[in-house]
Amino acid sequence: MQLTRARTIFGWMLDNELQWLAEQASTHRNILEVGSFMGRSTRALADNTLGTVTAVDTWAGSDEAEHKSLLEGEPPDWLFEKFQRNMGELNNVYAVRRASLDAAASFATACSQFDMIFVDASHDYENVKADILAWAPLVAEGGLLCGHDYHLGAPGVVRAVDELLSGVQVFESIWFVTG
Repeated sequence: MQLTRARTIFGWMLDNELQWLAEQASTHRNILEVGSFMGRSTRALADNTLGTVTAVDTWAGSDEAEHKSLLEGEPPDWLFEKFQRNMGELNNVYAVRRASLDAAASFATACSQFDMIFVDASHDYENVKADILAWAPLVAEGGLLCGHDYHLGAPGVVRAVDELLSGVQVFESIWFVTG
């Protein structure tokens, strides 16, 4: 698995979680990531798929304390420009700079489907629930729906996942279901 570049990008994804994502990416061709931040997980996905990765984010950060402190004093497009630099020479990453639910509605209208969707945007219950409800119908039959921060102090993630999905499995703090 190619993880050298992903490991150099700041983020909260642990090394063994990056490895898991890379392994999943190696067997999927049409991947969508919701919440890309600086691109640590995006890079792990893109470097290990023979297909494409669509990264959906506003790149405006979030209200979470970790994001606010990192973006304080930076120009408005700083995070998006950092993401683009971190993707470097890759030609299989497509950045969609939109709010999650707006992007999901557009993809649904276009009848798009993905064989892997990774959700790692807002971590509060209402947003996680909305993301799962919006994106789950866009997972192709037999595809993988997964997300991050299941156990890492994010009770909203655990609650939404447990309420909405059955047969959930967990690797470290990554939750996943196949359908």
